[in-house]
Amino acid sequence: MSAPTEQFADFAKRGQDLVTESVRSWTDTVQGLAGQFTGGSRPQLPDAGVTVDRVFDFYEQLLGHQRELARTVVGAGTSVVDQLTEQASRAAEAVTEHAAAGTEKVAETAQKSTRTARPSSK
Repeated sequence: MSAPTEQFADFAKRGQDLVTESVRSWTDTVQGLAGQFTGGSRPQLPDAGVTVDRVFDFYEQLLGHQRELARTVVGAGTSVVDQLTEQASRAAEAVTEHAAAGTEKVAETAQKSTRTARPSSK
């Protein structure tokens, strides 16, 4: 497995863990509220400011992991493009050299043919 693939898997795992943690937190909160309603006492709602902070902290972490993933993918893509460009340049040089050598052979053959085809003059 290549390094970008391993990093992609790591980022995906981190994202999954963050989503799981978020769902667990929401579930615990809802179960706590439900317990308060069934207990006969007046429910005490969670602090809205704390909830907002938690939600935005979660999405901030998630966005950070997505940024790392995007940079890794772009970096891997750039590396591949650089390698392909280098290989294409080498192939073009080889074709040019081969064509030049072939042209030389054709020119030499034509010169030899011209020499042997000339009638001898006396």
